[in-house]
Amino acid sequence: MATFNKILNPLYSTISGFNMDQGGSMNVAYQIGTAVENEENQVTEFNPIVTEYKYLDAQQAMEVMMQPLKKEDIGKSFQELMILRIYDYMKGQGMIQV
Repeated sequence: MATFNKILNPLYSTISGFNMDQGGSMNVAYQIGTAVENEENQVTEFNPIVTEYKYLDAQQAMEVMMQPLKKEDIGKSFQELMILRIYDYMKGQGMIQV
């Protein structure tokens, strides 16, 4: 489940997926594209324009993984939680600018 971040209507960014290798590093797919929203402001159709693959080394990946749980994290799936953490980390580190 991707989390979409509105840049300008109808432009959005998202972390569309990630995977970890045996060494603990992480590969992240970051996309920017256009989207259609329904009446509840949920993205129903996302069309990527640009896909960029980002790399987090094992130390960076551990920083993301080992963050303590917050009250607002309760009820989220592991994937949803990780995508939000990865996005916040990469934005905070200047790895993504949009």
